[in-house]
Amino acid sequence: MRLAHYEPLSLSDFPGRLATTVFTVGCNFACPYCHNPELVTTREDTPQLTEEAFFAFLKRRRGKLNGVCITGGEPTLHADLVGFVERIRALDYAVKLDTNGSNPEMLGHLLETSSLDYVAMDVKAPPSRYSEMTGNPYALALAETSIRLLAECNTVHEYRTTVLPLLFGEVDIDNIICMLPSGSHYVIQNFVATKTLDPNLVHARGFEPGDLETIADRMRLHYPLLHISTRGGI
Repeated sequence: MRLAHYEPLSLSDFPGRLATTVFTVGCNFACPYCHNPELVTTREDTPQLTEEAFFAFLKRRRGKLNGVCITGGEPTLHADLVGFVERIRALDYAVKLDTNGSNPEMLGHLLETSSLDYVAMDVKAPPSRYSEMTGNPYALALAETSIRLLAECNTVHEYRTTVLPLLFGEVDIDNIICMLPSGSHYVIQNFVATKTLDPNLVHARGFEPGDLETIADRMRLHYPLLHISTRGGI
């Protein structure tokens, strides 16, 4: 596994858990609003963390933390992810995976073996704009397969989308949610400007809370588990 760094404690990345969040290096998408641009491709300033250092931390925190969130970058690009998850679970931690859904084969294996306790999948854009938003011509077909895998599994999961007015209109959000099975747990993440892959978006603004809540209220008629988060997405 190519690891960048970890956050020792998160109260929000893994619902219901006191967790640490570990970040992997590398992504096959190039979403312009990505707030971890240093993890998309390897650069000289990309942080590096050894597995040994990370597992030493987990051993020290046993009994104090009870979850690990694996995020990125895109964790499923790493062939060693299965073994990495197994090592974490062997220390009695629950495991949450954040993914863009671009490796349904890896995701399917982890779901079939009940290796994950929670999955959060980013649904990046409406179908007509998926390639544009991700920079990947195969992204839509892969995402649709992963959406279906999650819908058919018993693992707790959510779908989520980061939105900002410069890139997403209300019709776009409507078309995204039409990709999901009715009743799904869906999270709309309002864009928060920090650092972004596209430097032109560094000072962009998210939706006004009232405007986004109005959109969400209408969608809750079919997706009662929908909620809004102010945390930016991967």
